[in-house]
Amino acid sequence: MYLKFVTCSGANETTNIDALFALYHDFPCIEFGIQVSGKKCNFDSDRFAWLQKLRQQMLSRKEALPLALHLNQDWVSGFCAGDLAPELRELLSFGDWNGEPLFKRVQLNFKIGREEKPNIASLEKSMADFPYVRFILSYNDANAALITELYHRQKVVFDCLFDESFGEGVLPEKRHAPVFGDVIQGYAGGLSSENVAQELDKIADILPLTAPCFIDAEGKLKGDNGHFSYLKAHDFVANAVAWQKKHQ
Repeated sequence: MYLKFVTCSGANETTNIDALFALYHDFPCIEFGIQVSGKKCNFDSDRFAWLQKLRQQMLSRKEALPLALHLNQDWVSGFCAGDLAPELRELLSFGDWNGEPLFKRVQLNFKIGREEKPNIASLEKSMADFPYVRFILSYNDANAALITELYHRQKVVFDCLFDESFGEGVLPEKRHAPVFGDVIQGYAGGLSSENVAQELDKIADILPLTAPCFIDAEGKLKGDNGHFSYLKAHDFVANAVAWQKKHQ
């Protein structure tokens, strides 16, 4: 297997934008996951203003950072129902300096039982309305049947993220075997710079040699202030890249 993305989630308005560019220059495989919801990213919020500033930096530098929007709470429920928040619709309309979408991947953090079960036709339509975006769906016991049905309908393309703790940052005893053979698999849950090589060994044991995959960390990338840490993100990606080079 090979790492298509190494996602570092949690960058926000407390994150220095120059630091994101520095990380990208060191590690082109990096992707930055931005957590958004109506509470966190309304038009008057610091996060929305920071994302606008981030876009302006990309435009002025003529350089595109790999960004993914991670939709939570009311925004993910609304998206699944076909009722997008105006702030979200605007963010998804943002382009970079060469006309490509600013956010090339969008993660839908719904969990059936915590949120209402999405109407599959509405979810499918919302995803199809953004053909230039690659969506990420969180696969777990609660969501498995819906995601499997969505896959077999074959009307939309998505990546599949396995995280048994569903955002709680708990390291699983073993990594989930792939469910869909032609879908990019992603793995999250308790990943850090200290354990990423060991966890990649586990993932490599269950994925085909030629399979692309991605990993996603957030909780273990936070500093003492509770926010995204450049140093921890740097060490996490560096160790993942070192593992990849060793296993090429």
